[in-house]
Amino acid sequence: MKSTHLIAAASICGLASAETTPEAASNKTLPDVVVTATKEKSLTAPSVQAAREELAKVPGGTEVVDADRYLRGRASTVADTFALSPGVFAQSRFGSDEARISIRGSGLQRTFHGRGIRVMQDGIPVNLADGSFDMQALEPTAASYINIWRGANALDQGSSTLGGAIDYVSRTGLNSTGGDLRVEAGSYGYLRAGIAGGFSAGSADVYASLTHQQQDGFRNHAEQENERLFTNFGWRFNDDVETRFYITAVNTNSELPGSLLKSELNRDPRMAAPANITLDQHRNFELLRLANKTTVRDGDTTWEFIAGVSHKDLDHPISTVIDQNTNDFFAGFTGTNESELYGHANRLRGGITFSYGLIDASTYASVFGHRGALTNHADQTATNLEGFIEDQFTVSPGFTLIAGASAAYNRRESDITYGPGRDYATDYTNISPKVGFRWEPTHQVQVYGNVSGSYEPPSFSEALTLNTARDAQTATTVELGTRGSWCAFRWDASVYHAVIKDELLSLVDPVTQLTSTINADKTLHSGIEAGFEGDLLGTPWDQSPDNRLVFRTAWTYGDFRFDNDAKYGNNKIAGQPPHLIRGELTWENHSGWYAGPTFEWVPTKAFIDHRNTFAADPYAICGFKFGQRREQGLSWFIEARNLTNEKYATTTGVMENANFTDQRQFLPGDGRSLYGGIEWKW
Repeated sequence: MKSTHLIAAASICGLASAETTPEAASNKTLPDVVVTATKEKSLTAPSVQAAREELAKVPGGTEVVDADRYLRGRASTVADTFALSPGVFAQSRFGSDEARISIRGSGLQRTFHGRGIRVMQDGIPVNLADGSFDMQALEPTAASYINIWRGANALDQGSSTLGGAIDYVSRTGLNSTGGDLRVEAGSYGYLRAGIAGGFSAGSADVYASLTHQQQDGFRNHAEQENERLFTNFGWRFNDDVETRFYITAVNTNSELPGSLLKSELNRDPRMAAPANITLDQHRNFELLRLANKTTVRDGDTTWEFIAGVSHKDLDHPISTVIDQNTNDFFAGFTGTNESELYGHANRLRGGITFSYGLIDASTYASVFGHRGALTNHADQTATNLEGFIEDQFTVSPGFTLIAGASAAYNRRESDITYGPGRDYATDYTNISPKVGFRWEPTHQVQVYGNVSGSYEPPSFSEALTLNTARDAQTATTVELGTRGSWCAFRWDASVYHAVIKDELLSLVDPVTQLTSTINADKTLHSGIEAGFEGDLLGTPWDQSPDNRLVFRTAWTYGDFRFDNDAKYGNNKIAGQPPHLIRGELTWENHSGWYAGPTFEWVPTKAFIDHRNTFAADPYAICGFKFGQRREQGLSWFIEARNLTNEKYATTTGVMENANFTDQRQFLPGDGRSLYGGIEWKW
């Protein structure tokens, strides 16, 4: 943009925000101002505005993602959902639900079956009891909005992990009345169709969403098909008591094309790894989840009670065939009191969560993807008792101090009933403190900071690898940031530095000399998370112009490295590029029309090994989207991606030492593609 345009935009902002002089005010007759309180339609599923106000109280990096943002294009994977979310590194493995999703370097080893983040639906954990979670269990179109707490800022949600928490807040029969039919289709055999609807009658409301998705995939042996049912039923007994029941059913089947050599990616990114075809590798599972949330208000105190059960049946042919049946049980409560303390505003929040999981885990020899002889069987048990408390005390108008702590007891137990391995039962305990502040010099600007502890016991994938049970990883994070708006511009930016002890990483086991997940001695995670949104035509966000020209961008920078390690020195930890920059420039009309280019840029290489000997190349891809989104009636979109047909690795595997040679660790991104969708609301 030319400097004269910026000056003009700033001038418009200055005129819009200029104060009225006393002389001018004396010549005006001001209308009466009537202030009315808006009652929340639902106690269990607050409005998006209420969520923004709530997360603005957190003295650290947070975000509320309105579903309308990602529904303006293909809405399938976590990469689609969080494309413009600073700090959330979400990259699909091969255009599917399977992804590397990480916040502040959490779970960097994983490109599947995530860990390091607490994932929730309406404040109720989706994670299995051992801390792991499945991307296929999430349905973005059934969410009204998504809350994100980055890092230890999720303490008041009961999460103590390095990565924080993500909460999918469901649509209900109160905020999504009527019917909704949405169909998306596009390149590589992609088809996604969903029908949803909700209604309310008296004190009751019901919402249900059923989706079907299938795709051949950009790569060979990458077919995927899944069905998801998300439904909830709410009953409001009176103004202060509401309960809501949730039913989730998921059936998902995915072929796994595997990783390629970099030379193979550059030659033919659509190919699959030969072994994945020979062994017909898949990841298939069925999930049934029943849950309840009940909210009770009693004066200045609000209580939230949760409970639920889930069953997951996993059939996972890879080099062996993994067969797991998992049953999880969970219950908990939180209480929030907002009574004044010594004449000052004060907010005290605390809670306890208990979860218990049983896994019947078997492995079989793979006979071209089919079960052969039983090779191993174990009964695995995960037990967790976690609690937290946090107090926010307003010292003076605009300045609030925060102090809190989380405490946890976790147990991981495995009983080998057949095959090699050894039994173990390991207990983990931890207390993680937090102190912070929130300063609001104006109503539009906030500055915040905190020093927080975090803690994560291993999931069963890490708890026993080859020879010894793993320690829990702990960290201390320092964070400073700001969020706010000024006229036509809005921002959210934070910088953090975490010192981590016993980080769970794939390293050479000192006993077996084989690569497995063990604890690194000491590592450092530092980064910047910056999101920006501005109307380049200069119209303030509290006005409703006919047209806007909006530039949005999200920059995620992470410097993750060993700290004077005896073997790795100060090398970078493999798994994530230092920079991920995404954005769009869209013309937006008051009638819901929008059009403009999109981009994704990784400007530096990303190592695939902790020895830092081999790396994925930088890349830049661009796209374009065009459509119209309306609250009722017909909405539609057309979206083009990777217009230049770039060959690139969207993410990679992680290994200990590539020894300066090409390795089968690269996961190609999709080539040039085109998608379209229509949605009808009535």
